[in-house]
Amino acid sequence: MKVGVDIDGVLADSLPLWVHELNRYFNKNIQFEEVSLLNIIQSYEVTPGELKTFLKQRGRYLMSAPSPLKGAAYYLSKLKKYHDIFIITARKKKFEEETRSWLQQNGILYDDLILLGSYDKKETCVENGLGVMVEDTLEIGLEVSAAGIPVILMDAPYNQGNLPELIYRRHSWSEIYQTLVVEPLQQVHSVNRGANWLFPPLAGPAKS
Repeated sequence: MKVGVDIDGVLADSLPLWVHELNRYFNKNIQFEEVSLLNIIQSYEVTPGELKTFLKQRGRYLMSAPSPLKGAAYYLSKLKKYHDIFIITARKKKFEEETRSWLQQNGILYDDLILLGSYDKKETCVENGLGVMVEDTLEIGLEVSAAGIPVILMDAPYNQGNLPELIYRRHSWSEIYQTLVVEPLQQVHSVNRGANWLFPPLAGPAKS
């Protein structure tokens, strides 16, 4: 199965770093629980031009400095034994060098990297035939799931609330691995073929 994986908020613990830099730049004291990277202009009450200037000065640092989320590299490497990993991010193409360097330095394994420069991921997910998308932004998850692609939503302060069909909240990479690998493998060996699993059994052996 092809698994789509976001970077910021899923592989990288980006929000605390962004909030620290935004607060310092705009002289604010906003808590990261109040901010979504999708709504920076609204959260900080700045203009698109002001945000553009901020990103021009601090963008490359923000793309290369966040810490990885706990367990991201470890469980993604285990996940890659069974699935193809497509990293799909809203980061702009001009940050590809910083992004690839960050992924390499933190031991993040993947099959393909797609930098969209946009939050519109639905078409890319459909075109690449993804079986699931791991995402932290609920608005993106709604669009992707509307195309019939299940979404695993990495739990975050800014994506709370009831979830619609095809969106499933998970709180860690351990839980994501459990959902995408352990439970399907258990189904293969389960006598109870009528079990209601999120994903179908994994077809065939692990990838070579």
